[in-house]
Amino acid sequence: MTELWAAIALLLCFASGFVLWAWWRPLPIEAQQTHRNDAVVALYRSKQQELEHELSSAQLNRSDYDQRLAEMQRTLLLETSSSQSMQYKVNNSGGLVLLFVALIIPITGFITYTQLGAHSHLSQRYNMQKTRTIAANATSLSVLVAGLEEELLQQPNNPEGWYLLANTYMQGQNLTQGIAAFESALNYVQPGSGQHSALLGQYAQALFFNDEQFSQRVNQAIAATMAQDPKDVSALSLLGIQAFENERYDAAIEYWRQALPRAGDGQGKASLKAGIASAKELLNAGSDTALSLSLPVKVMLANGLSVPVSANAVLFVYAKQVEEGMPLFAAKFNPNSIPLDLSLTDAMALQPGTRLADYTSLDLVAHIALAGVPGKRPGDLFSQTMTVNVTEGKIVYLTLDQILK
Repeated sequence: MTELWAAIALLLCFASGFVLWAWWRPLPIEAQQTHRNDAVVALYRSKQQELEHELSSAQLNRSDYDQRLAEMQRTLLLETSSSQSMQYKVNNSGGLVLLFVALIIPITGFITYTQLGAHSHLSQRYNMQKTRTIAANATSLSVLVAGLEEELLQQPNNPEGWYLLANTYMQGQNLTQGIAAFESALNYVQPGSGQHSALLGQYAQALFFNDEQFSQRVNQAIAATMAQDPKDVSALSLLGIQAFENERYDAAIEYWRQALPRAGDGQGKASLKAGIASAKELLNAGSDTALSLSLPVKVMLANGLSVPVSANAVLFVYAKQVEEGMPLFAAKFNPNSIPLDLSLTDAMALQPGTRLADYTSLDLVAHIALAGVPGKRPGDLFSQTMTVNVTEGKIVYLTLDQILK
């Protein structure tokens, strides 16, 4: 970035140099000298005519005529030669105007670039590179958060940095700080861009996790996202959840189907397919209110932990009767999809006919099995067991923070 500013300064100085050169260089005065020479020649011809008149009228003899004509010719030669030797002189007229122009060129160029040019985008790119360096060198989430906070305090024009900080806050369940970071990212990103609409979708999702319901501000954020990008995955997923909660299963299926093409090939796509399958099952089963129960769950890793490197690792989410050993509901996912949002429904029951509505409370737990099969083994990661009220429908946060020794 320093090299760019140096090049800009050099070009502006070069442009000003042209103006200053026009001020300092000697200026020809050919027009003035030509006018003077014409006057000398005209005078010579006039005197020559007078001599010829005097010669013809016998007022002057030939010898005097020749002598006076020769003197006039010598005078003409001297006058014209003197004019040619003084053809150029230094002319600094208008110097203050030229000096003003030379000074205003770099100032105007700088202001024009900062106001109308790509200065903001260049600054964002430079700050983005610094953010990626901080993320690459961070040894833990706490170090990453501290580095991002310090960098963004000094250089806030960095939407990618705010986005990374927001997701880090959300992972640590600092929902209020995460929402504030998303809002900062939206302030610095270009309105109407693809990045802006994607941030709006993530922001709406963060508001939903915090409010635990489709509040007014959640609905407003979803509407703003859909207005910019009707195919945004986050907004469509939320609309599907809203429709599902309102027992509009056909609408939920349609929203989630629209989100599938842009959901990638990870666990997000698998979650959408699972939701579609659950909505289809409930739609085909009729409008029984008991069957519409679902538990929203968010699975996260504790700060400082990472997903174990294992090709066979599987993330299991279990729901079992309180203080009982055997799970009633279970689902498995790719651990690399963490943080993961899912809905625990009757479709995840291990035994036919088992329904969430049949239980008032359930114990929920998340488990990363390195071997890929149920059962506890050394090195596996577990969350604390959370006892939840099935009918409340609040989001259940399962944080994987225990390693089996």
